[in-house]
Amino acid sequence: MKNEMHRPDARTMIRTAAPIVTALFLFLVSAGYIAYRMISNYNYNERWKDYDECGLS
Repeated sequence: MKNEMHRPDARTMIRTAAPIVTALFLFLVSAGYIAYRMISNYNYNERWKDYDECGLS
C-alpha cells in the first residue's frame, strides 16, 4: 500500500477555520471598542478638568 497524504476537503477546512476566524474577529472588535472607550473617556475628562476647580462638576 502506498502511504498517501489525504487532502482535507473544503467542508472540513471551513468547519475548522470558521470558529478561529470568528474568535479572532470578536477579539479585534472588542479590543477596538475598549481602546475607543478609553480615548473617549480621556478626552471627556480633559475637556472638563478645568471646571473641577470652580465646583461645576
